Amino acid sequence: MNVAIDSEKNVDTDDYFLLTAGVWNSKTEDYSAIEDSATSQKYFNNFPDAEKSFQNCDAFPELKGKDIKLDLIHVRFGINRFLLSRIVI
Repeated sequence: MNVAIDSEKNVDTDDYFLLTAGVWNSKTEDYSAIEDSATSQKYFNNFPDAEKSFQNCDAFPELKGKDIKLDLIHVRFGINRFLLSRIVI
């Protein structure tokens, strides 16, 4: 996965947490849209901050009022590990 992380956030590019949100379509078969340009992403250095944003339904105000799919992913040395996933209606 090629990731462009904002250098101002000081995120370790070898070990970070990625929170993704995208509009959920129940007819879609491929639910992991990490590389999709329509997917919003936030990066975190630690799990507690990432989980707090995952639990907060207002973490992505641009998607407010839509059914969204949230994925919390731990990326370590380029390997993605899905930790949490949910659909917010």
